[in-house]
Amino acid sequence: MKNITRKIAVGLSGGVDSAVAAKILKDEGHELVGFFLKLWSDPTCSVKGENRCCDYEALADARAVAKSLDIPFYVINAETEFKKLIVDNFIDEYKKMRTPNPCILCNQFIKFDLMLNKALSVGCDYLATGHYARIVCHPHADGDPLIVDSRLRGNDKLCHLLKGIDETKDQSYMLYRLSQEQLSRVLFPLGEMTKKEVRALAVKYDLPVKEKAESQEICFFGDRDYRDFLRRYLPEEYFQAGDIVDSKGNILGEHNGLINYTIGQRKGVEQSKKLKVKSKNCNSKLSNCHSELVSESQEKQPLYVIGYDIEKNQLIVGDDSEVFRDTMIVSDLIGCHPEQSEGSLKVKIRYRHEAVECRINKSKVKSKNCNSKVVNNNETMKQFNNLFVVFNEPQRAITPGQSAVFYDGEEVVGGGIIQ
Repeated sequence: MKNITRKIAVGLSGGVDSAVAAKILKDEGHELVGFFLKLWSDPTCSVKGENRCCDYEALADARAVAKSLDIPFYVINAETEFKKLIVDNFIDEYKKMRTPNPCILCNQFIKFDLMLNKALSVGCDYLATGHYARIVCHPHADGDPLIVDSRLRGNDKLCHLLKGIDETKDQSYMLYRLSQEQLSRVLFPLGEMTKKEVRALAVKYDLPVKEKAESQEICFFGDRDYRDFLRRYLPEEYFQAGDIVDSKGNILGEHNGLINYTIGQRKGVEQSKKLKVKSKNCNSKLSNCHSELVSESQEKQPLYVIGYDIEKNQLIVGDDSEVFRDTMIVSDLIGCHPEQSEGSLKVKIRYRHEAVECRINKSKVKSKNCNSKVVNNNETMKQFNNLFVVFNEPQRAITPGQSAVFYDGEEVVGGGIIQ
């Protein structure tokens, strides 16, 4: 491996992970080129974000890392593409009362499409990043999986995406939409390492960013709350007040705009002090129905968002048990149809969610050419319109717009968008 010298582009974000990934490859003797993505950043925001990946501080840090490693450094202006494909989608999804994950689309369309293509266009063989994930290759013929470096992949290999060994940092969920072509040209030098080990290497190598804190925010706005960003880019109609109701339609209070609430949320769900509901003996067809005051103890019970009635501008709430569901529908699928496999198929319904056991409705028919052990083989597999997923145990706050990513052990076997 170390005797094979390649020209590799390294995506430098200005953070610790990408810097260590570059240093590892540099020490192996490869010819490196540093790339920094200049992304769209909200010009109307007066709040400065901390350690945002696309700001001037990040650019300066990335440039300093390239200088310390003595490698060429280039800035790729992706502002237009990022605004159109990522930011506009983020806004549109919230308009539909869905909760998107912009990082997933950024990986698919910006980092591992636009930046990868730029790397290939200047003669690089591969693109390396600081993501915590691994790539596995299977021969077309039957055989055990071989964990090999991307540089050794040929046309007789099919690439699989695996979790990084550090469970706390694993980013395979964020990468599930990458195609075979993309995976075949990508290197993840940190996939076999823990964050603690990476931090230690940054200190050992005395990298300029060795003490830099980790960014936890969405990179294109500096607000602590996404609602502040949306308010600057959406008409006031999306923030109109309306009724908070329970699942039976009883009015419990007033919300301050549906867009301010997500499934499972408790904060901000305020009940009125004096609430009236129909008597249990009330016949809705009669005109003389009377109302009863809700008791103080009923008022103070915590309520959680369980849904929306967009046409009526109503926020639907219930107790915590009503936030749980045992099924979901997933569409816009990428990769192979995950077969029903008792005890082995698991799914994550959000990034920080623990993968849980599930099964797939067998009535959904997979492509005749589909090999269930192949991830994202776009050449031989088609996307499925809808997938009906049943959980072995009910899950809390299944949120439309988020991604559902399926795993067979450590391997990603497909994924899509929760409907």
